[in-house]
Amino acid sequence: MGNSKSKTYKRVLVPFSEEQLASVFKNHDGDGDGKLTKEELKQAFDYLGSRFSSFRVEEALRAADTDGDGFISMAEMGKLIQYAKSRKYTLC
Repeated sequence: MGNSKSKTYKRVLVPFSEEQLASVFKNHDGDGDGKLTKEELKQAFDYLGSRFSSFRVEEALRAADTDGDGFISMAEMGKLIQYAKSRKYTLC
């Protein structure tokens, strides 16, 4: 019976870039109004692989919703991206 060598592959986790995160969030602006609602944020965090997307939404709003209106505007997008980047989401 021959010599069977099995190969072991390492899984490499590649973090989302800021540009990729911006694209994810912009693509989840379902109604195109330039603001992300809690539901749109939840869908975006689900897409990113968050296990606790409802919690992430609340944390993201605390981090990025500087005017306190309950939405993330395009002007607040930079802070949202920094928050998401700090959570270290990776590409599959």
